[in-house]
Amino acid sequence: MKISSLTLAFALFLPSFVYADAQCGPFHLAGQAADGGWLTVDGQKVKQRKVTFLKEKGDTDNVKMHWTVAATKFSGNYAMDYLSKAGKATLEVEILRSSRSQIKLSGSYDCQRSD
Repeated sequence: MKISSLTLAFALFLPSFVYADAQCGPFHLAGQAADGGWLTVDGQKVKQRKVTFLKEKGDTDNVKMHWTVAATKFSGNYAMDYLSKAGKATLEVEILRSSRSQIKLSGSYDCQRSD
């Protein structure tokens, strides 16, 4: 199996905790090496991503990642912040609103590896 340089580069930016498989509340996170290295949430490919290392560059145990993902249960998007500090991961999720008059819905979930 040939692994592209894009797949390898993306795998280096994801903590091994997420790259394997993880369950964060009702959300299932999975790395898809066969699909160009993109992370999926509930089977949906992440639309946007931003990675910030909290201590030093390359320290995947202390990282914050921001994702925008298409919602699977309604027409809209989720804004997600995955935070890993010292190997403990949480996922903050907010439903993106199309207007300020809509109710703000958000939640916080602990993440656990799915083995």
